[in-house]
Amino acid sequence: MPSKTLPKQNGNSCAAHCTVIAIAELSNNQLCLDQTFAEKTVWPAIQFVSTGGLAPGIDQLAAAKNSDPRKIITETDKISNKTVKAELVCDDSQKTGALVYVTDLATKQGLGSLFNLIKGGGTSTSLTLTDGVFYNASYLMFNGAKAATGTFTGMHNILVTREGGKDYYYNPNENKPGWNLTSDWKVLDNQNGGNHSYVFTGVCVEMKK
Repeated sequence: MPSKTLPKQNGNSCAAHCTVIAIAELSNNQLCLDQTFAEKTVWPAIQFVSTGGLAPGIDQLAAAKNSDPRKIITETDKISNKTVKAELVCDDSQKTGALVYVTDLATKQGLGSLFNLIKGGGTSTSLTLTDGVFYNASYLMFNGAKAATGTFTGMHNILVTREGGKDYYYNPNENKPGWNLTSDWKVLDNQNGGNHSYVFTGVCVEMKK
């Protein structure tokens, strides 16, 4: 099973943690497996940038210092010297299922528009995991042990992979992050001591050799 880890993330640096861990798992570059590097170098480089009101959905993510999956690809190329291949993958059916949990109409429309904007630069598919590939996946985050309508609280990235036919996930905002087995990586209940749950948005960066 995968073995690379970092201490708990600070701020919304989850995607940066997932990025450097995947690179360390897939390449000989172990220098990138460093919390300071992830949070001080990678995270600022992959954040959404405000559009000044042109795209409110993006502006909201930029204000929260969330990460743009398209920039994860660029940063992966840079850190790994292109020894790790990164590709944006989007799953329309998963997006539709995830947004069912979001009841605020403006938020739902904003997330849907953002998905379509991001999808313009990626492959659309019904996503299934492949052995040896890491997925830097974007999730909707919910208060409570199980996702429920009206409890959406923000965005979060979790790293997912398959090895030997078994699915594993790494949640960087646990108090002591580590790799865990799962039978359903698209819906992760009882996270953070039962305080949160996560539903895959359909957007991820596929990372492989």
